[in-house]
Amino acid sequence: MSLIVETLTLNGFRSYRDAHLSLDPELTILYGANAAGKTNIIEALQMLTAGESFRKPSRKDLINWESDQACVSLRAADGSLQRDVVMTVTSDSKDVVVNEKKIGSMYELGSVLPCVIFSPDDLRIVKESSSRRRQEIDGLGSQLSVTYARLASEYKKIISQRNKMLKDGQYGSSVFYAWTDRMVEVGLALIEKRTSLFDYLRPHVIRFYLGLLDESFAKNVNRSFKTEIDDCIKMVTDQDLSLSYLSSWGQEKNEESFRATLEAFKEDEIARRQSLVGPHRDDIVFEVEGKAARNFASQGQQRSIALAWKLGQLAVIEELCQKKPLLLLDDVMSEFDQQRRRLLAEMVGKTAQTVITTANLDYFERELIDRAKLIAIPKEVVR
Repeated sequence: MSLIVETLTLNGFRSYRDAHLSLDPELTILYGANAAGKTNIIEALQMLTAGESFRKPSRKDLINWESDQACVSLRAADGSLQRDVVMTVTSDSKDVVVNEKKIGSMYELGSVLPCVIFSPDDLRIVKESSSRRRQEIDGLGSQLSVTYARLASEYKKIISQRNKMLKDGQYGSSVFYAWTDRMVEVGLALIEKRTSLFDYLRPHVIRFYLGLLDESFAKNVNRSFKTEIDDCIKMVTDQDLSLSYLSSWGQEKNEESFRATLEAFKEDEIARRQSLVGPHRDDIVFEVEGKAARNFASQGQQRSIALAWKLGQLAVIEELCQKKPLLLLDDVMSEFDQQRRRLLAEMVGKTAQTVITTANLDYFERELIDRAKLIAIPKEVVR
């Protein structure tokens, strides 16, 4: 089952009073001037599929200044199967209805119609703080599994509560130790799922990185996301990209190691008044030619890593869920040189339903434009 988004409707959402779009099953390009509202459409699609927005807005931010509420909806289908998702946002609430039934949690959205978004901000994933990389892999995991989503959410709440107690000078109290026990329990469950997902993701990221460097390899990648991983890994040497998961509490990811590291950091946690050990302090490290990509990779290499990271997510979703996700590319073509734009074009549209925004159609080759549905924003969208 691979649901295809057929239509999107926006009422009182961001810059749109009323808008209705019909999307192509393979590739849709939204083009128009900067600040025309293209990214608002991408955001709406992400919220209706992944259940969240990459902009991290408040509810008030989503409501058009002339409206009391915002309502966005989509229809997706796969043969006889149809899925209607409606999200209504007021200043006090956000409700989601799927096929006329209200859902109790946003977790329920992503596992049915998963989505991967790539925006200019994502190009900095290599250089940004470790929290950004953790958010990326947890966001993917949360779309793949409701259990993963609940673990990530619960762990975040536990850390918030434990940090509050540290700030209040309550280290050593019975309540503090109770929260610590819960942190260890949930943290171990989260790290097991996160590292397992990382192991799935890693070879795919390497494969796509190679594809961005080698045009002939990219064409082979385009045939299917299920290209033999072993064939890809055989091509990788110390001179290529490597990824590793860096734990804040050692290689032995068990309860004994977790508690021993907590004890070792006891004085530091008291002094700094924050939790310093656990999955919330872990990192994902990229290396090129055996050196940290964050410090030594060129800007072009860092951008290729970021793009490969996103394409790798698509592959993992298809492999684990047996369905094709929705790929959203928000004004990223302008960030790449001609070679990377051409290689990216080889990989999108044919392997996942794709929506791209741009302010300049000249970034696209004629072959890509010919097979895409072009929508001018705002001219072809009622506002």
